[in-house]
Amino acid sequence: MKRNLDNWSLVVVGHWNTAILSPDWLAKEVFRQEEVRIMYPVLGGGRPIFEAANIRVIASRERLEFRPTKDDPELLNRIETGARNVLNILPHTPVSAFGENFQYLVEDVPKELREVLSLADTDKIGKHGAVSEVSLSRSIKLQGRHLNLTITESDKWRMDLNYHYSVPGDGQPGADAAKLMENTYTLNRDHGLQFLETIYGLVLQEGAMA
Repeated sequence: MKRNLDNWSLVVVGHWNTAILSPDWLAKEVFRQEEVRIMYPVLGGGRPIFEAANIRVIASRERLEFRPTKDDPELLNRIETGARNVLNILPHTPVSAFGENFQYLVEDVPKELREVLSLADTDKIGKHGAVSEVSLSRSIKLQGRHLNLTITESDKWRMDLNYHYSVPGDGQPGADAAKLMENTYTLNRDHGLQFLETIYGLVLQEGAMA
């Protein structure tokens, strides 16, 4: 099993004033003096993408995304700290939820995993056309959050894990979200790896990146 870091992220859903999300503001207030640059210029209403030392920040009115460029506990903790800094600086921002996302690609698919997508109607459908993709999603209740697990078989087998947290609408949503987020990102990464190994026998190939 390999990481697909292109689909790792910490996403905060709310209503954001993107005008204040400048490189200088992110450097001073969020990442605390780190240099931040714009990777993608704001042209024609496109979403700006910022980079701050192996962290990419994508801003839109509906969501604020933090993406790591490598799997490293220190980096994941910096992302969590940066997201919490934003939320604490803007405590009244109407945040409704946040999620922590991880994706893995599976090459040597174990029998336990293949059986999960062995659906009863596959042969019947095959008589009418070729199935190009099969996907199965489950929402699993955990303490204080949900794990949304999606297994997809297409040209590659994908395991998508989304740890979802709902934020109460009363009080200070930004500050409440920051409190909920504390010490979760690395913990959820580790939980996901243990879950995939325990349930499906999947083990991460050290050093392997998609």
